[in-house]
Amino acid sequence: MTQAWEQAYGFRFFFTPLKSSAVDLTRVNLGGLGTGKFIDNTTLQSSTAKVITAGTGDNFAFGVGTKAVTNAVTTSTTATLTFADAHGIAVGKRIVVKDLPAPFTTLNGSFVVTAVTTTSPHTLAYALIGSAITTAAVSAGVVAPSLLLDGTDPPFRLLGLTNIQPSNSTTKESVTTYDDEAGSYNTPIPTARDKTWSISGAMNFADPAWRAMRICEEFNVSEKLMVEYAVIGPNNGKQVEYGYGFFESYQPEQAAGTVIKFQVSLAGYGKVGLDLL
Repeated sequence: MTQAWEQAYGFRFFFTPLKSSAVDLTRVNLGGLGTGKFIDNTTLQSSTAKVITAGTGDNFAFGVGTKAVTNAVTTSTTATLTFADAHGIAVGKRIVVKDLPAPFTTLNGSFVVTAVTTTSPHTLAYALIGSAITTAAVSAGVVAPSLLLDGTDPPFRLLGLTNIQPSNSTTKESVTTYDDEAGSYNTPIPTARDKTWSISGAMNFADPAWRAMRICEEFNVSEKLMVEYAVIGPNNGKQVEYGYGFFESYQPEQAAGTVIKFQVSLAGYGKVGLDLL
């Protein structure tokens, strides 16, 4: 059904979360979508991955794609987690650890991986200060690698859109000079343009793109989360508009089971790119 809604309105919407410190307005000159362009939509985030967060500031982590933990153990300086199969997380990668039960609750949070094993038993380790806890099997707990949040992560595609409406405004300054044709001394000169997108949709609560959008909207101030975005449409791709922005003014509507109806605004920032195809 979500595909039918999108086809009816003729829009496709992609976004990549990033920290405001990673904004580079010169990248808008690369062109909109594709390999080596502003957003590379040839590879997308999984439509089934779980999205979780942990930490604040420099330790903030935005994890996508979880692996279940089967065993945990700590020393006074190190936590080691075990998985049933390969986790694919490298040394130096920031991770999100969530939902580990007592007595391992201090192992939850945002950490940088210090060691891994790539053969069975599949483990990863990270620094931890505290009392040693004897190894034990755990019934809950997941780990997800964090996005880089620098604009290079694969984008999410926001499905289930029921409406997406752009709003443009132009800032003008008056130049006091005589205009023979207008017979006037004040000539308005456009100096800047702003663009805001009003987005409505209906999506499953577990959809990773919806969750990523909610996280970006919730943490747009505290963690300075912005997005790179690209909107294809209308008319099934005759134009692509793209640039930087931030989600704001999220409004949920009446839900039906696990389906959430919502409205959200995307406020543009800086230069807006336009490809007419």
